[in-house]
Amino acid sequence: MDATQAIFPHTNATERSSGTAIYHLLSGSFRSLSLFLLAFSPTHRNISLVQPIDAFGPHQYIACNRHKNRVYTTSWALPPILSSWEVERSADRPWRVNHINSVPITATSSYISIPPPFGYIYSVGGPTGEAHHIDPSTGGFGPKVQEILFVPEGELESADKTRVALRYGSHGIEFSPASGHAFVPVLGTSSIEMYTHNPLTGTLSHMASVPSPRGPSAHDGPRHVKVHPNGKVLYSVTEHTNLLDVYAIKPTSLEYVSSQPLLPPDLPSDAFRGDTLLLTPSTPSHPTPHTIFATTRGSKTLTNGWLSIFSLGDDGLFSGKVERFQTATSGGKANALDILPKAPEKTDSEAVWIALTDDDEHTATTGGGGVRVLEWDGWNTNGVHEVTAWPPALQSPPEQDAAESSWWMKGGSHAIWLD
Repeated sequence: MDATQAIFPHTNATERSSGTAIYHLLSGSFRSLSLFLLAFSPTHRNISLVQPIDAFGPHQYIACNRHKNRVYTTSWALPPILSSWEVERSADRPWRVNHINSVPITATSSYISIPPPFGYIYSVGGPTGEAHHIDPSTGGFGPKVQEILFVPEGELESADKTRVALRYGSHGIEFSPASGHAFVPVLGTSSIEMYTHNPLTGTLSHMASVPSPRGPSAHDGPRHVKVHPNGKVLYSVTEHTNLLDVYAIKPTSLEYVSSQPLLPPDLPSDAFRGDTLLLTPSTPSHPTPHTIFATTRGSKTLTNGWLSIFSLGDDGLFSGKVERFQTATSGGKANALDILPKAPEKTDSEAVWIALTDDDEHTATTGGGGVRVLEWDGWNTNGVHEVTAWPPALQSPPEQDAAESSWWMKGGSHAIWLD
């Protein structure tokens, strides 16, 4: 049982089938110190600022509990910390986000995950990772129960613990509750580290180091991973070679199955950096995802990034369909995804809203969409379209006092749907 289930029940402020629905997003930024609570109106097709939140940024990654009323953030600030936040949800007044607590960690983190049975929070980045107990009275960070090392113990003291280490160290962590495993991609070693997961104690035990299927000379740089709900398939985006790899999860290792490129044919892979991936969320009408989304970023500001959509079979393997969408800019350090089903109650609907963040240099200086909302209505429906973006574009950079204020977003990092 979720440690916060009894005291923090999940309630939706809006019905997705309603024509007046408002969906909330929470976004961080690589350059601004605030978090930003936003509201998206499908009816008016716009995004508005609900609350700028004084925070401990720049905040690179955001995760939420399954009730979506507690949020956990990484930070690029020094010394390294993780922070927790309460989401005050309401049907008749503006939502608010309030700080609960922050905890110190050894090295700057890049990712947070809260797997079933929802009693522990896991974070990794660079040379280290950690597991924290969830405080049952607040939903915030409780005591640390384990530190996980991705360098030899004797090298930890001298290891880089700043955000620079995220370029070659651990970069994400995901779990397979069905098989009892955890997986951590490590860019610099081009490996996926595999662990057994004890859900009662919250601890991880190292099991295997799975190398790139293309060998060390490929320098793939696995960045992010996701696990299919069936617990049998793992997906990995490679940052350096722009591939979406698929593995079969075996009792003691991973078995490579196949790959799909994140780029259209004939584009040079070294001009892009593979980024994020996300399966369509499970809904009552679609408990098994049949689509996976993945992004890549342009390595220079004049090189636009790409969003790719791949169809999956019931077994979680690629089933042949591919659609691509060129993003409005390079994406900078972002082009990160989150997905919200448009109509989860409809059995024939594949339609989703897509939150896409943008940290391109032009976006960060003159606006034009640190957070974008895209829509995709399913296969053979004319592809992906941009609906709206926030903040609005400016003709020139803001005055210094406005640029330094808490409400001004200088490009987005990662945004999540709170509905």
